[in-house]
Amino acid sequence: MLEVDQRRKALNFGQKLEIIVRLINRQSLLPFFDTLDSSELVDAHNFLWDTMLTIHSRTQSHEFRRDEVTKKMISSAQYQKMQGCDLRIDYCKGVECIWSNPECAGKKIKANLDIIAQQIMKYFNQAEIRN
Repeated sequence: MLEVDQRRKALNFGQKLEIIVRLINRQSLLPFFDTLDSSELVDAHNFLWDTMLTIHSRTQSHEFRRDEVTKKMISSAQYQKMQGCDLRIDYCKGVECIWSNPECAGKKIKANLDIIAQQIMKYFNQAEIRN
């Protein structure tokens, strides 16, 4: 576990601002995500998920349901099959693949990040319609 923590690099304040600005301007985040390394992608996922929860709580009247977002994501098992990966499923679901196969894991994380970003933009659009 210590080895993972030593390699972990968090997003800096400027990178987090870049994400927020792109969301507000309804711009694609994919070009920005392409500039991030593996550990930054993991941090971006955590940051974007937390941001989505915050924005949901401030713009939506219904309770957040995780499956509203995750149902749009490719499952780890399906992704592994598409990639021809024969590792145990827990490698793809956990953090092991981000270190052993960062390119493959990075693609999956970026796809999930894009789905989260689209959900946030949907919340923004719904809030604008109501106002």
